[in-house]
Amino acid sequence: MTQKSTLLIGFGLGTEARGDGADWRGFWGGLIGRLDGAADFLTLDDRFADPGRDGLDAILLANWLGPRSSRIGIIAGAPLNFVEPFHVSTAIATLDYVMEGRAGLLAHRLDEARSREAHRAIGKLKGFPAIDAPSLDRDALDAVDVVRRLWDSWEDDAIIRDTESQRFVDGRKLHYVDFQGADFRVLGPSITPRPPQGQPVVALSWTPETDPALARAADLVFVPAGVDFAETRARLGEGAGGQGPAVVADIAIGPDGAAAEGVVAVARAAEAGGAGGVRLVLPDPHRQIEHAIGTLVPALRAGSEAPSPGGNLRGRFGLPAARNRYAAAA
Repeated sequence: MTQKSTLLIGFGLGTEARGDGADWRGFWGGLIGRLDGAADFLTLDDRFADPGRDGLDAILLANWLGPRSSRIGIIAGAPLNFVEPFHVSTAIATLDYVMEGRAGLLAHRLDEARSREAHRAIGKLKGFPAIDAPSLDRDALDAVDVVRRLWDSWEDDAIIRDTESQRFVDGRKLHYVDFQGADFRVLGPSITPRPPQGQPVVALSWTPETDPALARAADLVFVPAGVDFAETRARLGEGAGGQGPAVVADIAIGPDGAAAEGVVAVARAAEAGGAGGVRLVLPDPHRQIEHAIGTLVPALRAGSEAPSPGGNLRGRFGLPAARNRYAAAA
């Protein structure tokens, strides 16, 4: 008997895609309604500090979309070199509560050109990294580390809610992260309790130029289709959970769509190389969504096991349950 595929299917969208003259609420509300149940996950690229491109804040949009979905996971982008990691951590933790364990963070490390334009626009403020690639890599890696530490700064049973004794939080189960990096310091603990997943999924879009250390800090790495996935997995080595990050193949869908047979062939080749899913990247979802959901998704699902409607996002990608570093130390 031929083993059925369990390939996860997701979509990659930019937050500037709102349709031709359509109200953004109508566009995004209709879109999440179409994707929920059709796809396993959705990623939202953030356009902050991206010269020439206007769009919504990805994490705020994800928090708006979350209650309007029941199954799909949402991985929201944040430009880590230009936003406070403390705020990113609490925002993604909140999203994980809103979505009952279906949230993730898409970690954007800005390139030198974007960083230079952002510096011109907002000035060189204290805490922002230098524009050179090593500084941006180090800063993004530090930000991911701090975000994760803050998620762990509350133990799972820190909340008491004992109205009789007037005790609502066990202070012994809150922990300082006390992080000092080259560009910023964070003391902690978080102002948001530990998320339902413990550690929401941290994802990264990978290219051969990506710092391997930053990729290894992620749980999930999006790799362009056509890359040798077995070689990429070996190169990434052990990740944040003590194993290599899960790998998903990126399939860019052109403005004229794509033939279902070609997409399926690319997806199966990626799966054979060790990819656990595919992400269909749509530059113009307003025009492409009908073809993607009506043609490409059914072709990819053919011969596959029906996706599970429940479970948290970590479990869907085969990631282990997240341990709390401070609880373990205590």
